[in-house]
Amino acid sequence: MAALMLPVSGHNYVCIILKGIKMPRRKGFTLIELLVVIAVIALLLSIIAPSLQKAQELAKSVICTSNLRQWNIILSFYTSDNDDKFPDADWNNDGRNDPRGQWWFLTLRPYYIDQPDILICAKAQRKQDLSPSVDWVIDGRYFPERRDECWGREIIDTAHPDVGQWFWSSYAPNSWIMDPSVGTFGAPLPVDSFWGKMTDVRQPSGVPLFLDSRSVDGWPHHTDLPDSEEFGVYDGQGYMRAFTLVRHGKSVNSVYVDGSVASIRLTELWRQKWHRDFNVGNPLANNNYNWPSWMR
Repeated sequence: MAALMLPVSGHNYVCIILKGIKMPRRKGFTLIELLVVIAVIALLLSIIAPSLQKAQELAKSVICTSNLRQWNIILSFYTSDNDDKFPDADWNNDGRNDPRGQWWFLTLRPYYIDQPDILICAKAQRKQDLSPSVDWVIDGRYFPERRDECWGREIIDTAHPDVGQWFWSSYAPNSWIMDPSVGTFGAPLPVDSFWGKMTDVRQPSGVPLFLDSRSVDGWPHHTDLPDSEEFGVYDGQGYMRAFTLVRHGKSVNSVYVDGSVASIRLTELWRQKWHRDFNVGNPLANNNYNWPSWMR
């Protein structure tokens, strides 16, 4: 039973009794209904999350390949300004070879100084804290111990205004591009193995120029052997290990001399034409090679 008050005139009201009519009441969610809604939302998230993660990974890979394209442009500018020659081992022409990667990252610095973001892959941005008491800081060289880390080098050339500062990056060049006219770091191979000039690179679409890396530079050879573990074990051989890291799936990104960009499977690194004498028919280029499990 409900009562309805209706105004008639002035301040007078008439009260009408309504029988058999139930006034509606507000009704909230029951616990069961709430749990069902939560369960449905959780199910939808479980379906959507992998797609979102794949989209994020793809976006990071796109940033990485964009960075590598910039390195191709930088090398193109540099060779255009230097009689078609790639950087040599002496960044400031003082007659001395510059170790620890300074031969390229100091030489090319004027070309990238205004765009520092191209030094870092979106999946390897972490820089280690510098503690003066840590051995690797004293030594001036840091190799990544995790997939999300950069490598680092201290600038040791006393002639450079930033001597003592650290250089961090996620990338490194195929050092066989180096102009060997003033010395090299690629011994014992002869200087004829180096490319030297941009226009001397045969089949530029097959020669890696810049890649994801765990080190400041690398001179891969077809006799190099991978480590049995990705990190913490150094039982392999040679410079190819600088580029064998699981950063984009089981692949690393590379820009080639012709400017094209590709994702290279780790097991396919031994099929690239790194230098003039690199044997692309080597045993590790065989699909049946017994690769460490972390690389497969």
